[in-house]
Amino acid sequence: MASRKEYEMLFALNARMNGGFSGTFSKAQAEFSRLGKEIQELQKIQGNISSYQKQQGAIEATRSKLENLQKQHDLLQKEISETTGSTAALEREKVKLEQRIKDTEAALDRQGQKLEATGARLKEAGVDTGNLAQKDAELTSRIKELRAEQDKAADSAGTFGERTAQAFEA
Repeated sequence: MASRKEYEMLFALNARMNGGFSGTFSKAQAEFSRLGKEIQELQKIQGNISSYQKQQGAIEATRSKLENLQKQHDLLQKEISETTGSTAALEREKVKLEQRIKDTEAALDRQGQKLEATGARLKEAGVDTGNLAQKDAELTSRIKELRAEQDKAADSAGTFGERTAQAFEA
C-alpha cells in the first residue's frame, strides 16, 4: 500500500503535469488556429489574384469582340450607302448589330466594374496588380511555410503528449 508521502508526490506530479499538459496543448491549439487563419487569408488573396487575372482576360476578349462588331457595323454602313434600291434587310441587320454592340459595351462596363472591385480588394491586402504572377508565387511559398509550421506544431503537441504519458507510466 502506498504511503502518505507517495500520494503527496503523485498528487504534486499529477498537478504539475496536467497544468503543463493543458497549457502546452492550449498554446499549440492557439498557434495551429492562428496559422490556419493566416493560410485562409492568403488563400483568399490568391483567389482574388486569380479572379483579377480572369477578369482581365475576359475584358480583353470582350474588347476584341466589340472591335469586330464595330468593324462589321462600319462595313454594313458602307454597304447600305452603296446599295441602290431596297435596303430593309440591311437596315434590320444594322439594328441587330447595333443592339449587339450596346450589349457588348454594357458587358464590358460590368466587367470593368468587377475588375476595379477586385483590384481594390487586392490593394487593401497590399498587393500590387502590376506584378500578380510574382505575388501569387510568393503567396504559394508562404502558404507552404505556414502549413509546415502547422505540421510542426501538431507534431510537437503529439510528442509532448507521448512524453507526458511516458512520465506518468514511469
